[in-house]
Amino acid sequence: MWKEEIPESIRKQMEEDRYGLNLASFGGLPLKREFDGEDFCVVGIPYDTCTTRRTGARFGPKAIRAGIHSIAGINDKGLYSQDAHYAIHNLKGMDYGNLPVKNGYTEVSYQIIYEGIKKILDNGCVPIALGGDHSMTYPELRAYSESVGAPVAIIHFDSHNDTTDAPENRKFHHGTPFRRAFEDGFLDTEHSIQIGIRGYVDSHRMTFAKEHGMEVITARELHKIGVEECAERIRAQVKDAPCIVTFDVDFLDPVYAPGTGTPVAGGFTSYEAYEMIRQSLPGLDVRGFDIVEVTEDYDPAQVTGLFAGYLVVQFLAMLSKNKAAKEEK
Repeated sequence: MWKEEIPESIRKQMEEDRYGLNLASFGGLPLKREFDGEDFCVVGIPYDTCTTRRTGARFGPKAIRAGIHSIAGINDKGLYSQDAHYAIHNLKGMDYGNLPVKNGYTEVSYQIIYEGIKKILDNGCVPIALGGDHSMTYPELRAYSESVGAPVAIIHFDSHNDTTDAPENRKFHHGTPFRRAFEDGFLDTEHSIQIGIRGYVDSHRMTFAKEHGMEVITARELHKIGVEECAERIRAQVKDAPCIVTFDVDFLDPVYAPGTGTPVAGGFTSYEAYEMIRQSLPGLDVRGFDIVEVTEDYDPAQVTGLFAGYLVVQFLAMLSKNKAAKEEK
């Protein structure tokens, strides 16, 4: 685990800074930093120092927010989409703005991310983090683990395992978060699952995941078994364990998500991704969500940001459905 104190100069900037509050909020949610009984909290993490290929994911939060101007159903009687016909007016949400991460300062940024997610959790909200490169999930998992009091499982959609072991001079990058989280005791591998893995995957990454109890559904296998069977396997693996959903947009084929730093051909459609969320999450103990690696500079017509914004809406619908089911008991 990183060990880093935030310098007082940066701490002062964080306290005084309105960075991230000078923007359009996600879906028209209230943009604020005071909590008042919200069910969920959207937060931007504009950090991409740990990318290994194309940079630009620091602009992901802006692109994702731009894709969703309003959320029909929040705080009214509407339906969130014509497709699934599920009302989400039982949720109260807010947009916290962006965490004031410091690109170029990895350990400091990790501390800021950890503290930011922990604050949201401590206020009873489900964090919905907009990234940012995938390394940000590592400090997030520390916050979740401390909040739960035990390691937390992941439902991980990606084309890469992100369980590699970095060279000594690059311990942290966006290919290492889940190995580092496991080593530091934040990750419950026995109830975790990775979906969509493909491309230039080194066998040692797959071996690490499987040897430590994670189930891995490769892209080839997923194309064969389809969404419904995959959703069943997700629920069977996670069971009743506290978990988070972490979604790298390169899970999609580059045709559907060109705006990302490490695109891999042979992926999935946006509709399949939405169905994965809708079919796999109901009834699970989901504590949070992040979506990462949206890279605006490579996103013609803003299709990747649009996809990512609507994926968050799918997650909110499932959060709403789970809340309604708990209240009925």
